[in-house]
Amino acid sequence: MKAALLLNPLSGRLSRMEEPRAAIEAAMREAGFTPLPVPDGTLDAQWDTAREAGAEAMFIAGGDGTLRAFVQRLIEARLPCALLPGGTMNRVCLRLGLPEDPVEAARLYRPLPPEGLDVGFVNGEPMLYQSIVGRPARLLRFREMQRAGGSWWPLLVTACRNLFRPPWRDVIVPLAPATRATGLAAVVTMPAPGDGSSLTLQLIQPAGPGGRIRLAWRWFRGRLAEDASVITLFGQRFAVHGRARLLRVSLDGEMRMLVPPLRFRLAPLALAVLPRA
Repeated sequence: MKAALLLNPLSGRLSRMEEPRAAIEAAMREAGFTPLPVPDGTLDAQWDTAREAGAEAMFIAGGDGTLRAFVQRLIEARLPCALLPGGTMNRVCLRLGLPEDPVEAARLYRPLPPEGLDVGFVNGEPMLYQSIVGRPARLLRFREMQRAGGSWWPLLVTACRNLFRPPWRDVIVPLAPATRATGLAAVVTMPAPGDGSSLTLQLIQPAGPGGRIRLAWRWFRGRLAEDASVITLFGQRFAVHGRARLLRVSLDGEMRMLVPPLRFRLAPLALAVLPRA
């Protein structure tokens, strides 16, 4: 199977490797693939080169945002892919049970018929792991500044200010006909592989400084549902409304400003992913 490696050399883990492309392509050969020559460049240029070369599969290496950037193209082109961890967090690849080393992960894929992976969409934009709606998503902008070599100080200052500001109710979620709930943020998470086909929406209600710290810690550990101030819903479609003309939204860690209502939907098994050993 002819396969092309598309990578983001600026992603956290890949940026610390000396020659990530050569190392990953060597692992692809060991796994039974024929790597096509794709020079480093923009993600768009790499995609175009791989398509012109006749790639039958795409290996995508980078952070969660890099993987998400190719989802729509892969679905439309009906091309199978191999997702590789190359960023700092790599939540998508961790959910798939892949090792943290992208070279080791590449060795596990096989040139066999692909399997399906669920994909989420919000107002047409794809996601593979999680979306955060509301002002807390603003903190991700400072994370990107730090990743680019900036200081952690702006993030700490903003986090402390938000702790002691009066609680806001920017996010509105319909619960039933003529019934709705408000909160400071909504977290929409994809189902883990093998856990069924339902999105999980968790509406975070206003809380004091101590409660916000507790909620942040439980979100980090993936245990928001344990908190009494969180409303948890399951389904394949959700609508999230807001009081402002635009809502801050993170999609797999990437910031967006979207016009509400935000319409989330689940597309079961929409992305073709190569099987692993």
